[in-house]
Amino acid sequence: MADPKTPETARGAGAPAPGPDAEPSFTVVDRRPRYDEGDPAPDDPPREPTVVQELRARVEEAERRTREISAAYRKIDQERDAFRERLSRDLERRVDIARAELMRRVLPVLDDLDRALAAARGAGREAGLAEGVALIRERLRQALAAEGVEAIHTSGEPFDPGVAEAVSTEITADPAMNGVVVEELEPGYRLGAALLRPARVRVARLAEE
Repeated sequence: MADPKTPETARGAGAPAPGPDAEPSFTVVDRRPRYDEGDPAPDDPPREPTVVQELRARVEEAERRTREISAAYRKIDQERDAFRERLSRDLERRVDIARAELMRRVLPVLDDLDRALAAARGAGREAGLAEGVALIRERLRQALAAEGVEAIHTSGEPFDPGVAEAVSTEITADPAMNGVVVEELEPGYRLGAALLRPARVRVARLAEE
């Protein structure tokens, strides 16, 4: 029985023996999987992100967060400015209301001084008293004017119910005087655009035929 390890057995029966100069022969076996045309290729395995990709993702995330924070701060600033404006307007409105109320309380004092001055002059009292009352009245009028209080002039003007109150009428035969204020019984005052007190007036009315 022949030894399986002998060259003759490895070459096979009848195979010529290689010469001394013959190159050794070998066979390459391709064990890679083969795919026919049309067969889907296997999915490529996911690749791990590179360092550059990781840095780019971090930068984009940081930029996104920065934009969000910046937008939030701008919104807070806008809301704070709007609140300050509302607070300022409300404070100004309260101050105007308080000042108008104070001026309304002072106006009767001015009326009393006017009455006292008229009474002193009508009674023929000494000129010193009338001058003193007139001086006090003028100083009070100047103080009110410094605060923005203005008298409303209605005498000789067409009656305006927005600034005057008709307490009586006077018959007239002149059509041009119909609806005209013929006498101002009590002056009216305004503070800027606000009406402090309407004037009390007598209005002419055309006589009916």
